[in-house]
Amino acid sequence: MASTILGRIPFDDERIAKDIARLESMPIPQEPYRVFTTGTWLNINLWNASGDHTDGFWYGHEQRPGRPTPLLDEVPYLREVLTTWFDPDRLTMVRGRNVVEFSIIPHRDFIEAGEVEQFFRVIVLLEDNEHSVNSDEDMVFHMRKGEVWFLDAAQVHAAMNMSSRSRWSLCLDFAAGPGFQPADIFARPEFYDPGLRPTLAERKPAASDLPERLRALSTVVSRHNIKDIAFLLGRIHLTEEAPIGASWDWLIDVTRQSGDAELIDIAERAKKFFILSREVGEDFTFLPR
Repeated sequence: MASTILGRIPFDDERIAKDIARLESMPIPQEPYRVFTTGTWLNINLWNASGDHTDGFWYGHEQRPGRPTPLLDEVPYLREVLTTWFDPDRLTMVRGRNVVEFSIIPHRDFIEAGEVEQFFRVIVLLEDNEHSVNSDEDMVFHMRKGEVWFLDAAQVHAAMNMSSRSRWSLCLDFAAGPGFQPADIFARPEFYDPGLRPTLAERKPAASDLPERLRALSTVVSRHNIKDIAFLLGRIHLTEEAPIGASWDWLIDVTRQSGDAELIDIAERAKKFFILSREVGEDFTFLPR
């Protein structure tokens, strides 16, 4: 199932502004998935398996049920939205998320956790930002305020907000499994409205010689900038009509052209970690072994 809009919540602007202001003043816990991002990527844990607001680990591999953390009581409107629009019995995790001058590298989620059919990830935008885009293997799109998006996180996907303006959202994880239907996430069947059309981002055609031109990075790639180059390559598909997964092949090609065996190893391990396979709790750094 491709990423798609499942419905739209008619937010009360005044009440949601108050809760966003409260989110902005909350302490930021340590982020266990920071290697996937660059820039500001903040996650406030409102609902999780442990009930501990400092616990940002996703326990999908254990299929743990979720429960509110104490922080949810501090954002009463968002608590109301969660419990009146969605089925709380299926919720396993909810994060209030802000991204600023940010990108997340092309990657796949759930690959360390088992059958992807068990997991269903939803993004709800709390504010608009025309500079912010998300992508999967099919399209690059703008998520709009109030839209309830199924994000097919089992596909290779990415995102970017290269402006200094915030883009707050909720990231909701639901337990799925046999017989699950997307409408099951909602508290009432009429909330399910899959006919809404997405707002697609404009991209320019990619030059036919783009891969050859990118190989010039082999003259400058080093241990000090390979992470920056990986993120640079991972953003190209967001503004040009290039396949999202090509960025990892480009990075491997660049490092092979450099002739540096350590850089080749980093690039090949990165592709494996981000889109092919990894273990629960496995970490990665763009550094030589």
